[in-house]
Amino acid sequence: MLIDVTLAIRPDMPHWPGSTSPVCEWETRLDRGEESDASKWTLSAHQGTHVDAPSHFIPGAAGIEDIPLDVLCGPVHVLGIPDDSPIRADHVAEIPAGVERVLFRTTNSTAGRLFREFDPGYVAVSAQAAEALVARGIRLVGIDYLSVECFGANDFPAHHTLLGAGVPIIEGLDLAAAPPGPYELTCLPIRLTDAEAAPARVVLTR
Repeated sequence: MLIDVTLAIRPDMPHWPGSTSPVCEWETRLDRGEESDASKWTLSAHQGTHVDAPSHFIPGAAGIEDIPLDVLCGPVHVLGIPDDSPIRADHVAEIPAGVERVLFRTTNSTAGRLFREFDPGYVAVSAQAAEALVARGIRLVGIDYLSVECFGANDFPAHHTLLGAGVPIIEGLDLAAAPPGPYELTCLPIRLTDAEAAPARVVLTR
């Protein structure tokens, strides 16, 4: 069974405060009597479902095109987080032994936060949890909201810890239809050059 956990890009989707919503313009339109429909989209590299590369916060670190596909694709565990508190180190301890990739399924997905205006009360990864993930040898981390970082954490500890250890981050996942458990992950970000992030199509197979 294939489960598409990618958010559809649309002009009215929630976006990070200070960033802009996607904009769709038309270069040519059939209904204007032109030869074809050809759209032009303007959006942030961090819009919707996307991958943060280490260079997002770490100078000189790997960019999107440098992340090996065998990090982005392979066995993954979806871990359910039942409450609205930040993800803690004791949550990380629940990840089964041998897991190298983890996606956190929180109330962001189950309560529909991804489909409303930006909610600063979203569930994210605490600094202690990020440290625990690195200590566990996790190679890839995913979260079901616009950022892995707790809102208002101006020093961005989760990003610095994970990306500093070379761990890419998938943000903006829609895991509502993916119950906790093991899956096969396919995550393919757009192959942008000299980029710190890129939108991605992400699919789980069970």
